[in-house]
Amino acid sequence: MNNIYPYSSPIILTDDIFQKYGGDRGKIEADESYTAAYLLAEMAVWVELETFLLPTLVTGTQYFQFSNQPYKLEYTYVNSVSTIMFLDTKEYVYYTIDGTDNIHASLRNPTKGILDINTIIGNCACHHHGRLYPYQVQTVYTAGLPTGTANQPDIEMALVTYADIILNEMVGYGNESTGDIGVKSFDNQDYSEVRVALLRTSFGTSARAQFIKKLLNKYKVRRYVGL
Repeated sequence: MNNIYPYSSPIILTDDIFQKYGGDRGKIEADESYTAAYLLAEMAVWVELETFLLPTLVTGTQYFQFSNQPYKLEYTYVNSVSTIMFLDTKEYVYYTIDGTDNIHASLRNPTKGILDINTIIGNCACHHHGRLYPYQVQTVYTAGLPTGTANQPDIEMALVTYADIILNEMVGYGNESTGDIGVKSFDNQDYSEVRVALLRTSFGTSARAQFIKKLLNKYKVRRYVGL
């Protein structure tokens, strides 16, 4: 996902939530450090789930599909579509669909963010400069987890755990090992252990990163492009 995160401050994590799940509010003195860690944690979950923690209005642009294939929108958990615009190569909007009324467009799968455009563009008198089909399709829609979902214990715990990983990196003593890397083998004087293989996740390869991914797994949508 190459989109830019639109929020500049945390929208879910607070000091109260952080401490409720075992976070140490006294680890660093600067309040700004906690704000940054909370925001980075929310951004990481945004990347993992491919959607926002709260319903958010966004605009996405895609190339027009000639083969009547469904459109995979940039985000999952699509609440609603307000406008679909057809653009030419000069970004001129020459045809607009309001919402999804099942005649011109419909949401095939809102959870997966799959959109169908049912209108046959060539019969819409929407050409410009001799072009019968649009160059791009721009969609204005609201995406994000249903209200209240981001305050479920598993999501809050995942956010707090990753925020704590970030804070540990700020402090400088790391998590399990410098940079929160995954450790498979450990040896210290008379004690040694070999751990199970660790998966690569968007949160890192450590045991704590695996824990976060497990907490969020039921919210992760497995998407597809074609049907």
